[in-house]
Amino acid sequence: MFNLIKLELKRMNIKSIALSFLLINAAIIGMLMVLGIEPEAAAEFLANAEDIRILIELFVIAAFIIYASVLLSQIIIEEFKNKTISFLFMYPISRKKILLVKLIIVSVLTFFFVTMSVMIVYYSFAIFNRMYMFTPIELGFTLPSDYLVHLMVLAVACAGLSLIPLFFGMIKYSVPATIISSIVIVALLSSAVDTSGATLFSITAVPVLLGIFGFIAAYLVIGQAVKKDI
Repeated sequence: MFNLIKLELKRMNIKSIALSFLLINAAIIGMLMVLGIEPEAAAEFLANAEDIRILIELFVIAAFIIYASVLLSQIIIEEFKNKTISFLFMYPISRKKILLVKLIIVSVLTFFFVTMSVMIVYYSFAIFNRMYMFTPIELGFTLPSDYLVHLMVLAVACAGLSLIPLFFGMIKYSVPATIISSIVIVALLSSAVDTSGATLFSITAVPVLLGIFGFIAAYLVIGQAVKKDI
């Protein structure tokens, strides 16, 4: 399995993925700074440290769920659509194992990106806030241990949640369907559910349950995919 993962990583453009990771983080930091410049926006979205952490989570999760759908499109959907997956299926290795490796890579990358990005964006904004005072709230450099546990749980949930678009994309091997479905998922989960502005993302149980569903759905989709003639 480990050798398969190394082989798949060699086939992927790691430099492009790393650059995308950095650019997405820079964009999120930039958006937070823009909000901080506008007094009304700062008062609404950057009112306290908890609100800032929630907003960072929302931006990061939304960005990397959509980015995961792009990766799924590149390494699974397009290979089925162009029938290049048939070359991999010629190896004396289980088809299910080949596809499972691809899912593991996307899930692990999503987990890593979400975890690291929340930390990078938070600490970067904390530094810039001390320099330019976007908000009077002083952001500490030590995050509470219970928040770190929450972040780990959320990142694992996102690793599964990011696989849900595969279900829609594999119906007709459609790249647009894969990416659009991820955008719809993000839009639904980031919409306010009450007058306080709370979102479905902020209710930890919701992304966790959807994450479990994502893992199960992806496994079932793979089971069906390996039975089809390419």
